[in-house]
Amino acid sequence: MMEEKNITYNVYGGQLSLASDNATIYATQNNGVNGNELDKLIQEIVQNLSGLRKEDAENIRDIVEMTKEELGKPEPKVSRLRNCLTLIAPMFTIANGMPTLMNGLQRLKNYIILHI
Repeated sequence: MMEEKNITYNVYGGQLSLASDNATIYATQNNGVNGNELDKLIQEIVQNLSGLRKEDAENIRDIVEMTKEELGKPEPKVSRLRNCLTLIAPMFTIANGMPTLMNGLQRLKNYIILHI
């Protein structure tokens, strides 16, 4: 937070809110993915696991379920979401050559980052 004259700057997750004196700001931030879209994204990932070895597919399912469970909480724990990101990283190598799965994993990774 910086102060310059009677202006206070608050930056949260890339959103800048400017207020002066007794001003009140009401804002809605839309980060591009809502709960229904998250469900569709997870469904897309799970539907594209058929070309993988059984063990790899199960690992991705487990990570996706863990992520969904944590993001479904009113206040997801940042440490758990970071753990999900760590677990997702090697899955990109496994999904190499499967563009739809790679895209879904990337979108899930981006969605998690929005909540950290």
